[in-house]
Amino acid sequence: MAHQHVQHLDPYSPQSGTMIPGGFVKFMRTCVIWQIIRFLVINLRMTKLILKSHH
Repeated sequence: MAHQHVQHLDPYSPQSGTMIPGGFVKFMRTCVIWQIIRFLVINLRMTKLILKSHH
């Protein structure tokens, strides 16, 4: 049985079928201030959940 090689696709090519992130999405992914805000919000949610479970 012969081995068939997988054909590799270029990222963001029409054949890959993935969405291309827009400028705003790229900015939000790389903005340090936004990442700090999201980190704090997630930690507050986890703290609230933990405090509720200890009662």
